[in-house]
Amino acid sequence: MKRRQTLQGIGAVGVSAWVSGCSGILGGCGPGEDEIGTVAEEANATEATATAAADSEDAETVSITGEIQSLGERDIGIDDGTGTAKLTTMFGRATPRNVAEGDCVQATGYPYTPSDGSDADIGLLVETLDPA
Repeated sequence: MKRRQTLQGIGAVGVSAWVSGCSGILGGCGPGEDEIGTVAEEANATEATATAAADSEDAETVSITGEIQSLGERDIGIDDGTGTAKLTTMFGRATPRNVAEGDCVQATGYPYTPSDGSDADIGLLVETLDPA
């Protein structure tokens, strides 16, 4: 009888370890509510409108989720599997010291077309940056 209880206990531990090990494979990091690739396509299709919207009170925010690929002094590069975004920080709200490469984050902000020569598909003026 004791042997059976021991095997059942080991089976339960094995199943829980297997499920927790799969969470990264099944869940991953991104995409979030808005896919970076889709946001980039929309911004690039209407570049003049997107640039004007960044200065307007009527600009719409997006919410993206991705893994941090790079950290700069005032920007963070993330990838959600559909594209890459350069998160531009302002006013110390989301500084690189709050996050590390490899972290999964959710960012909300105003998209803009990145400057020529940027390796990012889209830029995001960050309103909020939180762990995902």
